Amino acid sequence: MRVFGVIAGFVLAGLAPVTAHAASFDETCPDTVVLAARGSDQNEENGEYFGPQHYSEHAEASNGYEGPNFTALFHHVEQRHPGTMESVYVLALDEEAYPANMDLPPLAEEGENIGPIEMVQRAVGIVQQYPLGELLHSVAFGAIDSLRSGVNNAPTVVEDYEATMGCRPRYVVAGYSQGALVTTSVEKYLADTGRLKGAVTIGNPLHKYPQVMDRAALPGDKRVDYCLNGDFVCDFSLEAANDALSNKAELHASYFLNEPTAQDIQVIDAVAGLLNTAD
Repeated sequence: MRVFGVIAGFVLAGLAPVTAHAASFDETCPDTVVLAARGSDQNEENGEYFGPQHYSEHAEASNGYEGPNFTALFHHVEQRHPGTMESVYVLALDEEAYPANMDLPPLAEEGENIGPIEMVQRAVGIVQQYPLGELLHSVAFGAIDSLRSGVNNAPTVVEDYEATMGCRPRYVVAGYSQGALVTTSVEKYLADTGRLKGAVTIGNPLHKYPQVMDRAALPGDKRVDYCLNGDFVCDFSLEAANDALSNKAELHASYFLNEPTAQDIQVIDAVAGLLNTAD
């Protein structure tokens, strides 16, 4: 799979995943904590949990729940801007705080492209296999329950981290796909207590509709919102939706998992700049 290839590339470069207790670090507080929320179904049962990550040689390992897209992004940040992740801790919402569920049966397998006729045939097959009411209930309420958990638990994750570590860092919230809704919801909570440093969203469902959620007021250089053209989640069109159904949302899943494009590099540099700022 492409995701494994990308993560393996970072391992070969010496930026390997680590077990939770593989290394000992000084109990020092990071300057910045990235509060991260992964995308829908980026869970261990779907092969998208890669374990705690070291983004810099002397940085504390993450808890591993940031998902493959943020894993790749933060490794790219450190590769292009060495030392950026040195005093950054990635605190991702785990499966208990935020299940990241969607439970939508795929129409296509990984890397498979299907035509419109076969797509309709497969959709009919899924509806026949799963009664429509049951399918809609599973998807809708699975996502709603997941989002509700993430929104309710994110502030608690912050408070528990600070109480355990005795730290009071600045926070950059980082959400991908469904996770962007979770991290947007916690912005004002952090801003009201003077702890919000910035925000990063990728494949954000609210990319075109930022007014829908009450988010914090941030200067332009403190907010990075990345949406690929044609990504049906953040750049919706009937054509984009049709493409997503036929290839298992390949474009939406691809952020930072291939050789970085010029557009990717701009975003990587912007995120590095956000993490590097002292204010």
